[in-house]
Amino acid sequence: MRELAGLADTPDWVAEDPEKHLLPGLRERIEISGLSLDGVDVQPNGSLHVSLSSGTQLSKREIRQSVWSILGGAVETTTHVHEKNANGKMTFDVVTGLPPSDGPFTTHGHTLRIEVSQPA
Repeated sequence: MRELAGLADTPDWVAEDPEKHLLPGLRERIEISGLSLDGVDVQPNGSLHVSLSSGTQLSKREIRQSVWSILGGAVETTTHVHEKNANGKMTFDVVTGLPPSDGPFTTHGHTLRIEVSQPA
């Protein structure tokens, strides 16, 4: 956790083009999750925001399981996820990255938010 926090504070650590780097893997997993992709937005700070919805009422556990499966299509070797529940949505704020010692690629990271809404 300390290593990830330190890396996340490094200037220019968040990789550019999050749609290019994250979205293909996320889309692949969303297709089999039972959730629907409602929208994608890149924030000025480089964070990728993904809006999902369920056509049926799901438990928090079912949504959590689906989202963690979806995240498996995009996260790096170290990841922190913070789940919040407010205003009828479950929100997952994610920081994920590749530390310098974890592979052949330059250290980098991504931030993303996944919001899941469902019928009342």
